[in-house]
Amino acid sequence: MSSFLAPALGVSAAALTVVDAYWGDVASTFAWEHASLPDGGEERFGVVTPEDWPALGFALAAHPETAANAPVSAIARTSLADAIDLLWAVSAERAQAAEAGELAELAAAAVSYADHLPDPMWLTEVADDRVFLDRLLSRSRERTHGADATTETFGGNRRRAAVGRLQEGLARIAAAAPRAATTGLVSVGRSRTHRAVSRFLGDVLSYLRQREQHGRDGAIARVVAEAIEEGDRARTVADPRLVIVAHSMGGNIVYDLLSCLRSELACDTLVTVGSQVGVFAELDLFPAVIAPGDPSVDRVPALPNVGRWINVFDPDDVMAFVVGDIFDNAEDYRYSTGAGLLGAHSAYFLRPSFHRLLAARVAGAPTTGQAGPSDAGDEPSTAAPRVGPGR
Repeated sequence: MSSFLAPALGVSAAALTVVDAYWGDVASTFAWEHASLPDGGEERFGVVTPEDWPALGFALAAHPETAANAPVSAIARTSLADAIDLLWAVSAERAQAAEAGELAELAAAAVSYADHLPDPMWLTEVADDRVFLDRLLSRSRERTHGADATTETFGGNRRRAAVGRLQEGLARIAAAAPRAATTGLVSVGRSRTHRAVSRFLGDVLSYLRQREQHGRDGAIARVVAEAIEEGDRARTVADPRLVIVAHSMGGNIVYDLLSCLRSELACDTLVTVGSQVGVFAELDLFPAVIAPGDPSVDRVPALPNVGRWINVFDPDDVMAFVVGDIFDNAEDYRYSTGAGLLGAHSAYFLRPSFHRLLAARVAGAPTTGQAGPSDAGDEPSTAAPRVGPGR
């Protein structure tokens, strides 16, 4: 995220402090180790379709001509940004932690290039995906570092490993393209999605039980609150603001903390992504939210300890909900991951374009040094805790 956020804010990546609030190890556990999930060995009624990743299947369904020999190049001719999103999303699925930073830097450069030149002439000449990748990386490098940039500047084992991971991604896409472009896409990736849904339900129940029994001292609440406190302590002149990015169940936890359990905490910008804060409010699951007398006009007051609230959802994400018609001063934004019903919920942060758009939105928020309104002329914000669904 910092590879995209830092340039948008006009600060160095080294000035940003990013704190991850991982709470999965104090959330749900499965006594039979997910034995309740279908494993594919059951007797079937219908035709067996090949299992694949949703991000690929649905992207290729939108571009049927890409089931040929160079699917990524074909997608790029329609949309270079879509091709970049697809390639990095597929490549990131098997990336090692040591490769993540380099992949992010390459993605940021590629997205910047595509923004500057969305339809480069050289695309019409490319008929091989490896040539496409080489050309994209080369042109992106020239745009970022100048035409005289040396190969050594971009060398090193980590960079070579990241490029190798992208080349592997090309091979996986090419192998899966013919299958992904056929019928039966509704069953693509079901196993992984099913597992994710079961974990989500388990985490919801675990959190609510912990809150009922222990309140603010519940294990999950404590982990997330401590990350927010760490982010607040990390404020500097170069990194003045606290931005919380919360995905899925993480959004519910953060809202519960800021509105009730730990209302002394504050942030400049809250970003909820693919979250259920709206439906939790409708179901009366937040102690601080009072049911409306007239739902057509009544709104939950904006939190005084949150400067701005940005909520992002994919219309295809069945676990994502809007908040603007329930909460005052909450901003809803549509974003299409292109991953379809089965893959949208977990696809947001795999898309380079998502990080670019998020950075631009956050950069437009005012700087306060603490939560609450500020002058529009203040310096832009920088990032801090990122609260995920716990997994």
